[in-house]
Amino acid sequence: MAALSTEAAHGRGASVGQYVRQHLRVLIAVVIIVVAGGVGGAIALVNHTAGAIQVTGGTGATLPYVELQAEDAATNGTIIGPDATFTHLAAEASGRKAVTLTRGQYVEFTLPQAANSIDVRYSIPDSADGNGLTAPLSVYINGVHHPAQTLTLTSHYSWLYGAYPFTNNPKAGTPQHFYDETRLLLGEMPAGTKVRLQVDAADTAPSYTIDLADFEEVAPPRSQPAGYIAVTDPPYEADPTGKHDATQAIQKALDAGAKQGKGVWLPSGTFTVTGHLMVNNVTLAGAGPWYSILSGDGVGVYGAAAPQPSQNVHLADFAIFGRVRDRVDSAPLNGIGGALSDSTISDIWIEHTKVGMWFDGPFSGLTITGCRIRDTTADGINFHDGITNATVSQTLVRNTGDDGLAMWSDHQADAHDTFDANTVQLPILANGIALYGGADNRISNNRVEDSLTQGGGIQVGNRFGAVPLSGTTTIANNTLVRAGCYDPGFQYGIGALWFYALDGPLTGQINVSQMEIDASINEAIQFVGSTTITHVTLDHVRIKGAGTFAVQEQTPGAATFTAVQASGLGASGVYNCGVTFTITQGADDTGWNTSSCGFPPPQN
Repeated sequence: MAALSTEAAHGRGASVGQYVRQHLRVLIAVVIIVVAGGVGGAIALVNHTAGAIQVTGGTGATLPYVELQAEDAATNGTIIGPDATFTHLAAEASGRKAVTLTRGQYVEFTLPQAANSIDVRYSIPDSADGNGLTAPLSVYINGVHHPAQTLTLTSHYSWLYGAYPFTNNPKAGTPQHFYDETRLLLGEMPAGTKVRLQVDAADTAPSYTIDLADFEEVAPPRSQPAGYIAVTDPPYEADPTGKHDATQAIQKALDAGAKQGKGVWLPSGTFTVTGHLMVNNVTLAGAGPWYSILSGDGVGVYGAAAPQPSQNVHLADFAIFGRVRDRVDSAPLNGIGGALSDSTISDIWIEHTKVGMWFDGPFSGLTITGCRIRDTTADGINFHDGITNATVSQTLVRNTGDDGLAMWSDHQADAHDTFDANTVQLPILANGIALYGGADNRISNNRVEDSLTQGGGIQVGNRFGAVPLSGTTTIANNTLVRAGCYDPGFQYGIGALWFYALDGPLTGQINVSQMEIDASINEAIQFVGSTTITHVTLDHVRIKGAGTFAVQEQTPGAATFTAVQASGLGASGVYNCGVTFTITQGADDTGWNTSSCGFPPPQN
């Protein structure tokens, strides 16, 4: 598809590994130079008498379920972790902990509120050939198990191996991307109900590792709105059982809806879709993402390619479940893609695609809200190449194979875009949220948790050939938890919040305020690159625990800090081995006013 040509040509995912290695010589040279210069540089370290600052941070998306951690539940299994070491099973678990069960063992959750469904994040061992195992797991509700209360678990979509772009062959070594999810509608369960996952004799996996369970009160299926065309009605007759390919039938209904000015209805059912459903000037709505499902090899809903983007498209209330098992950046296997101007996407649940949503500009005016994107082999959502006045909000992104949310100004600047009130959990590679160039964009009210390798919580950088950052970038009211990593390519830590001047000086104004940075794996804040970083301000930032430093300075530049307070540091306040980086301090900067050169042992 033409809409994917830029993505395929540049292979931004390849850049995460290959591009880093390509430029590692530059970074190593910078480190050698600054080490030779000794500790110092232009660092303003002025002590202030101050009290505790008030930081609001960000709570992320308001989610329709309660998330319960397995390690906090009743269990006779084995709690694994905490461990943040890449390729370790516990490192990819939420909070770096999970529970492993074998025959006769269980984990039992007590519901704090009413629910009628369960979604379990789990890992079971892979098969020796990498094709995956599938096994049941018994569910008990208040001590009672019925045959319908059985989850189906598989390693078919998890367990990748080797280096980028990864493979399903265990012989490649370096296992990763261990977890997947499975869901089940149950009967009504009031608060206080005990839901037990137990390995019975019929449950055949060698072991079951349970990370968490989401319990949701799922509303009944929505009814077909008046005047909508149903894809199951004549003459379209799309099969809701999944037995027959429904791609052409649904496409004909979409074309008719656009021509007649009518919405298109996707009723309850599983519809096999094996290609792109092309949409323009049409609404496609379903009965809800628990009921209306598009599933199949190659499934996707796409707008036309820019510079003639689709317009006035509205997608709502259904699920897209792909069958992607590996990562091929040139493959057009995204859940939603193309170009969608003046359009909306709401309450869409996407799993097992390459990217959840990848959009190629230029176009303007896309609003995404209330979506769930999980278990992809690449990004969660990417605004690529000149997308403007677009927003992602109230969206959950979990277990991506690359950046959770990204804006990549490849040839044209993404501008006036916003990522607001989203939750990003467990990006297995790269960052929770990333801005690559662009102008006047905003990241606000988000919560990012548990990055793993080659990335941190939030990154702003001039890299991947992006249009250089300009205007004012606003990063306000965000929370980063257990973010950052030890990067084996760089051979030093990546910050929970990091600024990266790789392709050229990072000179656009960047305003960071009201940020909570908790339990960083290595340093909390990082300035790194092959050139200078300037015009960065940090105001009201609280660092609560960092494996190494509060601030890691690895490139020349300058920043202004006001009310930046740190506690629980594993090393000194500032890492600097001779680069001329000037921090101008304001009031209430405390807890990080020491400096040293040299890295402690890797923090994992």
